[in-house]
This record gives sequence, structure tokens and C-alpha cells, in this order.
Amino acid sequence: MSLLHKSRSALDQVVAAKPGGAHRAGQVEMAEAVADALEGEHHLLVEAGTGTGKSFAYLIPAILTEGPVVVSTATKSLQDQLDRRDLPFLAEALADHPFSWATVKGRQSYVCLARVAEATALEPSQGDLFAEPSETAGSDIERIARWAQDHPTGDRDDYPEAIADAVWSEVSVSGTECPGREACPFGDECFAMAALDRAASSDVVIVNHHLYGTHLMADKAVLPAHDAAIFDEGHRLQDTFASAFGFEIAPWRFRQLARATRYLRGVAGSKKTDQLLEALDAASHALSTALESQEGARIADAQEAGLHAPLISAARAVGRIAAEARRGATATQAQTGAKARLTRLTGHLEADLTIAASIPEGNVAWVNRGSLSVAPIDVGSLVAEHLLADVTTVVTSATLSSGGSLVPLARTLGFSTDSTAGVRVTSPFDFAEQGRIYVAASLPEPNDPAYADAAVDEVQALVAAAGGRALVLTTSYRMLDRFADALAGLDGFRLLVQGELPKPRLVSEFEGDETSVLVATMGFWEGLDVPGRALELVVLDRLPFPRPDDPLWVARREAAERDGLQAFMTVDLPRAAMLTAQGAGRLIRTTTDRGVVAILDSRVARRRYGQTILRSLPPMPVVTDSAAVAAFLAS
Repeated sequence: MSLLHKSRSALDQVVAAKPGGAHRAGQVEMAEAVADALEGEHHLLVEAGTGTGKSFAYLIPAILTEGPVVVSTATKSLQDQLDRRDLPFLAEALADHPFSWATVKGRQSYVCLARVAEATALEPSQGDLFAEPSETAGSDIERIARWAQDHPTGDRDDYPEAIADAVWSEVSVSGTECPGREACPFGDECFAMAALDRAASSDVVIVNHHLYGTHLMADKAVLPAHDAAIFDEGHRLQDTFASAFGFEIAPWRFRQLARATRYLRGVAGSKKTDQLLEALDAASHALSTALESQEGARIADAQEAGLHAPLISAARAVGRIAAEARRGATATQAQTGAKARLTRLTGHLEADLTIAASIPEGNVAWVNRGSLSVAPIDVGSLVAEHLLADVTTVVTSATLSSGGSLVPLARTLGFSTDSTAGVRVTSPFDFAEQGRIYVAASLPEPNDPAYADAAVDEVQALVAAAGGRALVLTTSYRMLDRFADALAGLDGFRLLVQGELPKPRLVSEFEGDETSVLVATMGFWEGLDVPGRALELVVLDRLPFPRPDDPLWVARREAAERDGLQAFMTVDLPRAAMLTAQGAGRLIRTTTDRGVVAILDSRVARRRYGQTILRSLPPMPVVTDSAAVAAFLAS
């Protein structure tokens, strides 16, 4: 039986196992498309509207296909949903087809036994340069160490108490520090390695986009071998892969290295260690001073920017620590682990400093908040080379298209538009009945000095008409403050503002109070799921175009123009359309939700590209009459 037929049959079983279950046409269509791609070994882009049930639509073919399939997400919440809810349900519903799954997280999510041994066995070095005030008490580390002795995963998310980041950093390592199973004396007991071992024998492996990008850049040596990968929340891939494929030279990396050198006191002596740290301190300080002079700038040539010499000097200081670590003879298991970690850490930092001194072609570098970032301009060419060449790839999200076309995203991610299947699966929701899109066509355009006051008046009127029940999304903290101040003067609802509470608590409070209003910035434009009457109005202050002076986006525009393309249409507009659709997607989450998406950017009505934006949104009727909107909200 073909994978397509198996998937159809399994979907029938799953639907039958759900109380009141019924087939959703879009879910069936997507499951068939994914099954066809996995069996035919061709790439697939699937835009699946909200409510489609896309996780089951790709998980079922993934479970039934031969060989392991990696499923990658952008957010921890979706990763947890797949691991703790969706896959357990499918395991029960498909009991006649047993399967296994495992979740793999980044190294820093797990207790590192080598670090625990260092923290408890090595003498802390008082007065180390670069040291930050520690929030870590010895008892905190001892409690974590005792917990790790009996815990099966060592996963931070399983720890029964809240843990400060500073505490966790004392008992965990990053991927750039971990020397791997063979070089670490605790390799056979390692929690991170155990997670990879479980994944190696599993049918479905759940990871996140950044870890997958790291896997690609490490010559596919991080995750178990696989021939197929499915990326949910695929609209985030460009940004996440750009980060994973690049690197950052930041002050924290030098502090991290300085803390790691404390083991040298036991094998090279305090005097030698202090000399190495003093040299590192001087080199990192000189580099920080040079970076300060270039704050906010794009770095085309490190030599011309005055960065080449301090970068090379810092690389040499790091190299001297590496050389001393290699010479040092270890006497204890803790020292052996520390040496392996320090060698790995210095190797990565020295290499990145050397690369940054001569920025490779095809990359862009810039300075922001005292750190130097280097990232590839064209993510697509790297994805095509390292992923698409030999792994069947499915990318899905509720928002992949721009103006109804998947071609812009396909080009961005390196997919061949000739050989890649593209499917847009419609939502089961009746958008024409359930919602309206209001474009505030009479407002000044956002760059007009009169815009802010006019937008504030519009928000106040909309929120009053909705009786609260509003999510007000902004593209800047400046507008967040303006809206929050204006809405604080209205009666009849509770005002919640980003930053006043932790995000989970903020969302919980908003969902629990039907008349509340939540004002938030870009971090809330996606992933927020608040069904029911608590949310009947979503306000978007303006189209979320990339900043015109962002160095990475400037470089992308220049690259598009060199290829004979119009930068705005191929770089800026697809990005804005996708994020606008994400913001609008917060409104209708179930078949009974009703409400309005209000866009306070009159360019949607006045500029030709406004139609591209509207075609990217859920197919709700578009209105420009504020009275009609108020009447709809009142209904």
C-alpha cells in the first residue's frame, strides 16, 4: 500500500478517535500532499490556514514513512505541543502502527555533568577578570547536582523549581563548548548525548530551527542521519538560519572564556593563568573600544573600519589560552572535562575572530550594542547546498505566501520553483461571516508627523467600540508607549502592557479577563492563541517592513538589485506581507470566533502594493468605514 493510501487510512482512524471528530478537507489535502512528497522524495511548501489541523496532517505521513523524519519548529510551545500532546494522542489512535519519537534540544537545555564536576570540585577563582556578580549560591548548584543524579533527562524544563539563568549557566554548556562524547570524560553519562541516542532510534525526531541550522553548518554531524525533514512555522526559517549560519563576537563570549580558564590554575599555576587572563582582558577591551566607534555601522572592510588589528590581537590572546590548555596535564576527571571544554571554546572563538577580520564574500557584518555580527546575505544558497540537495524537505506555516504566491518564499529559501510543489490549503473557518478587515484609509501615512496622534484617536475609538477585548500590536516601543498612555485614560476595561508582567502571565491575564486590552510589540505578532470573546479586535499600527537601515536587510536589497530584481518587491514586501498575516492571524482561532483586524496604515488603501498585503490575509471583507466597523463590533 502506498504512503498516500496509508496516510488516508490513518487519518480516518485518528478522526474516529477524536470526540465529535470529522474530516477537515484542508487537513486531508495537506496530509496527501505531504505523503506524496515524502514518498516521491520531492520538496513541498504548504501554506495551511488557521484551523486546518496541520500538525496531524504532517505527523501522520511522517510516522508512516520508512526511515526517521525530523520535525523542526520555531517555538518551544509548538515543540512541547508535538511532544506532549499530539504524538501521544497519535500513538494511542494508531495503536496498530507503533512508533517512537524523541525531542532533542540545544546543549544548554541539559545539565552538563562535566560542568557540575568542575563547579563542585575545582577551586573557584576569586577576582577573575571579566567576572560578573554571581547569582549562584553553592547550595543552588548542589541541589541541581543531586536532582541530576536521579533524573532521566537532565532537562531544565523538568526541574521542579524556577532557575535563574546565571545559576543554570554554571551547570550547562553551549554547543560551541561541548567537546562531544569521545573527548569528554562524562560522555557516556551525558544527558545531551542520551537525548541524541534516543533520537537515533526514533521514527520522529523533534528539534528547533536553530539546532537544525547548527546541524547543517556542522556537516550534518549534530542530529541523527535522516532523509526527510518537516519545518513547521516555516515563515521563521530565513531569520533563524541566518543566525545559525552566522556568528556574533560579543563581550559575553570573552567572559565565558575567562570563566572557563579557572581550571588552568590547577595545571598551569595561578601566575600563568593570571597572565593569560590579563592579556585577554587587554585584547577584549581594545576590541570593545574599536567596536564602540562603529556602533550601528555596517562593516564592509574590517581593515578600513579599524577592526582588523584588534580582532587579530584578540584571536592571538585566545590562541595563547588554547595552547596552554593543550599543554596542561590533567590529574582529575574534572580537569579533563574542563580542558576539553576550554579547547573547544577557544577553537570556536579564535576561528570566528579570524574570519571577522577578513569578512568572507557573501556575508555582511555590522555592529550593534557593542557586538559584531556576521551573517550570510543569501540564506537560500546555503539551504539549497546543505539541505535541499539530499534531504526531502517540507516547509509549512499558516503564512508562507506573499500576495497569494509561494514563489517569493521559495526563492528566499533556495527552493527551485520548477521542481518544488506548492500547496495552499484553505482554512475551515468562514472568514467572510466571522470577521472584517478595517483599513483606516483616512489616517495620515505612518511617516507623517500627524500620524501618531491620529492613530491614538483611532485606537481609542476602536477599543471603546469593542468594549475592550483587544490586542493592540505595534512595530515600535514608541507607539506602544503612546497607545498605552492613551488607553490608560479610558474606563471599562483592564489595560495590560508588555513588560509589566512575564509573557505567559500577561497572556493568561488577558485570556482570563474578557474586557481586557493587551498592548504589545513584535514578539506578540505570532504564536499567540486566544480563542473566544477575550479577543474580538486586533489592531496593527503599521505594516512591519524591515528597517531601511538594518545592515542585513540593506545587503539583501543590494543583492536583489545586482540580480536585476526590484528590491522592494522581492525583499521588503514579502516580509511585510508575511508578518502582517501573522498579526492578523491572532483573531480567528475557532469556528465561533468573530471580530475585526484593524490596520492603521493607510498605505494599504493608497499604494498599489496594498493589494498584495490584503491578498496575504485571511479572506475577510475589507472595509474603510469606521462606523461600519463599530457596528460590526457591536453586533
